[in-house]
Amino acid sequence: MKRHLDSINRLRFLVTICLLASGLTVFSFVAHAQKRKPRRARTPASASPAKDYSHFSHATKKHQQACNTCHKVPTGNWKKVRDFPDVADYPDHDACVSCHRPQFFKGAKPVICSICHTKISPRDDARLAFRNPASERQFTIEFPHDKHQDVIAKLLRRFPAVAEPLFVPARFSVIADDKPKHYNNCEICHAPRTSTPLPPAGVWPDGFVPGVDSFKASPASHAACFNCHWKSQQPVNDNCASCHKLATAFHSVDTVKRTSMKFRHAREQHILECTTCHINITKASTLRGLKPDVPITSCTECHNKDGLRLDVSKELEAIDKNRDFVCSYCHTSDVGRLDPPASHYVIAGREPLKRKDIK
Repeated sequence: MKRHLDSINRLRFLVTICLLASGLTVFSFVAHAQKRKPRRARTPASASPAKDYSHFSHATKKHQQACNTCHKVPTGNWKKVRDFPDVADYPDHDACVSCHRPQFFKGAKPVICSICHTKISPRDDARLAFRNPASERQFTIEFPHDKHQDVIAKLLRRFPAVAEPLFVPARFSVIADDKPKHYNNCEICHAPRTSTPLPPAGVWPDGFVPGVDSFKASPASHAACFNCHWKSQQPVNDNCASCHKLATAFHSVDTVKRTSMKFRHAREQHILECTTCHINITKASTLRGLKPDVPITSCTECHNKDGLRLDVSKELEAIDKNRDFVCSYCHTSDVGRLDPPASHYVIAGREPLKRKDIK
């Protein structure tokens, strides 16, 4: 009997030990599972986007070598399309094939050829215009007006006045001088336009289309630059990066933004030395943020002077009588219906007013 009880006790002891061991194992497993970090779901690797070989970007790192690595100065066609040695065509095939041989010989009509050529064909080598007006601009121009204004001033000082006898022919008949006046300064680059620019926001305000002679053109080539900067004066013809600064690609639109849309540069009374009115240009060291703004004082020397004309004062008086009056002597209605700037009132010797305050 005693042996039987001992056997039962030993069995109970073994069962208890087994249960404790099992409990510890389960506890350890649960604790380990809680500590273990959850596995992150695997995201499928995204395929790298296919390269667009129909578009050339200077922003690509491998395309940022020295400019004359690809561009030749001058190009072989310059005599056909320019009056001066210039970069007037795309780089030759050698500049492209050195890296892009696989793309050049891919299929019957390689896409890469469309960057320069009007037609992808081995029998047609006609190229797009250089620069292609439909393509995005990839560079901005860094041009210091102040330095060039100083150069012009130095050139003028080379010819001092000399006190010598001067013979002047006298005639009794009057000969009309119909030749337009030209000044050897800003007009070196900013010649009169030969075509009307695109209207602002797609439409001319009030249907008023200014004449071509209302505007001056901006340089679109190296024509004026290479007079001095071909070889003798830095930056010279192969130092492109001094003026052409890589930028985020953008589309250039040939349009105008002018406050006084009815102003005409070609009007006889307006043919003056350019800096008579554009006084801020001469101190500008960059084109960034530069505007051809003209202070009202440049206008009122003629247009709001006692005994001559009082155009500004008359329109301010018209607003006094009718706050909905639209100033139209200089402006189209998009500007003429706004509150006149404080400078206009100061010129007229008055306190500035807002239209809403006029009863």
